[in-house]
Amino acid sequence: MVCYFRKWYAARCRIQLLLASEKTSAVVRHTESEGMVTLHDMLYTECPSLTDPERAHMTPTPYLATGLLQTIYATLRVRLRDKESDVSYVRELLVMADGGTVSLDWHTDASLDNADAPIVMVMAGVGGSSREHYIRVVVRALAHSAAGFRVVVFNHRGTAHTPITSARPYDQGFTEDFRAAVKHVRAANPDAKLVGVAFSMGANILTKYIGEEGPRCTLAGAVTVCCPFDVKVTSAAIDESNMLNNHVFQPAVMRTVMRAIERGSHLPLDPAWNLDIDKIMSAKRLSVVEKELITKICGHKSIDEYYENASSIRYVDSIEVPFLAINSLDDRITPARGIPVDKFKTNPNIALVLTPHGGHLGFLTGIPPRIWLTTPIVEFASAVVK
Repeated sequence: MVCYFRKWYAARCRIQLLLASEKTSAVVRHTESEGMVTLHDMLYTECPSLTDPERAHMTPTPYLATGLLQTIYATLRVRLRDKESDVSYVRELLVMADGGTVSLDWHTDASLDNADAPIVMVMAGVGGSSREHYIRVVVRALAHSAAGFRVVVFNHRGTAHTPITSARPYDQGFTEDFRAAVKHVRAANPDAKLVGVAFSMGANILTKYIGEEGPRCTLAGAVTVCCPFDVKVTSAAIDESNMLNNHVFQPAVMRTVMRAIERGSHLPLDPAWNLDIDKIMSAKRLSVVEKELITKICGHKSIDEYYENASSIRYVDSIEVPFLAINSLDDRITPARGIPVDKFKTNPNIALVLTPHGGHLGFLTGIPPRIWLTTPIVEFASAVVK
C-alpha cells in the first residue's frame, strides 16, 4: 500500500514540459561530433531532471504540500545561512545614463581564473537581491557545477544597499539597467558565453529584454522562474486581501520598497510629477506605490498602461535564444492564468516547465527542505554553453 501511494503521489507531482514539436524545434548548436542539436534534443538528452520519467517530478516536502505553505516557508527563510547558500561577493557599481546606480555582485571563487569561462547573470524579483537565500543557493550551485560558471548577481537600483543616485526607480518592465549591465559584462568578457537566470519580477524583465533584443541578443540562453508574463494578472493577484498577501508577501516587499524610498528622499523631485508623498509613504500595498510613484515618474498615463507596457507576454514570440521558463501551477503570486502557454508551443526557441507544486519561489522538496530548482537551472545553463 505504501509503495502504491508513493507511485501514485509521484505521478501527481510529475512536471509538464511544453515546447514546439520535435520537427520544428530550433537548432541550438551544430558540431562535427553531434551534428545539429535542437532545443528538443538538448532538453531530452542533457536535462534529465525535466525529461527522464524517473526524475521529472517536483515532489514537495510533505509538510509543505501546498503552494501557500511553500511560499510562506520560502519567504520566512529568505535570510537563512547554510552550507548550500554559503557564498561571498565582490561588488562592482555601474552608473546608468540617467545617473542611477546598479550593482553587480560577483561570486568569489579562487578556482575560477579562466577569463573565457561562461558567465551566468542572475537577477532577483521585486525588493530582492544577491542576499536572498534562494539566490545564494543557485549562485553556489552554478559556481560549483562541472561547467565552471562565473556567477554575477545583478542588483536593482536601491537593493542590497546599492546607492540611490536617481529619482527614477526600477519597475516590473524596466529593462534598460539590465541591458547596460549585459553590455558591460560582454565588453569586459568578449569571449565568454553569457546566460541569464532570473526570478519573479526579474524573470519578467529578463524575458522582456530578450524579446526586445530579438536577433541582437548576446545571451547564449536563459532560464526564468515564476515569471509574471502578464503583469496585470500578477498585480491583481498580489493585491487581493488574503493571509498570504496581508501578512507575508506584501509586508516583506513593502519593507524593502519603503526603505529604498526613504534612502532616496534626498533626491530632488520634479513638480510636474505631482506626487502625493503622504500617500506613498503611508502605502501598505505595492499597487499604491506603482500608481502614485512609478506610473507618474515613468510617464505612463495610467497604471493599466504601465501594466501593459511592463508585461513580457508581448515579447515571448520574439525570443530567438534557447529559453526555459519554470512556473508552478499553485503559485498564488504569479497565477497560471497569466502564462502564455500557447506561445511555448509555437516559438521553436522556448520551452515551458509547469510543476503541480512549488508555490512562488519555493519548489522545496525532501526532508529537510531543499530547493529543487538548482538542478534544472544548472542542467539547462550547462547545456546552452557547450
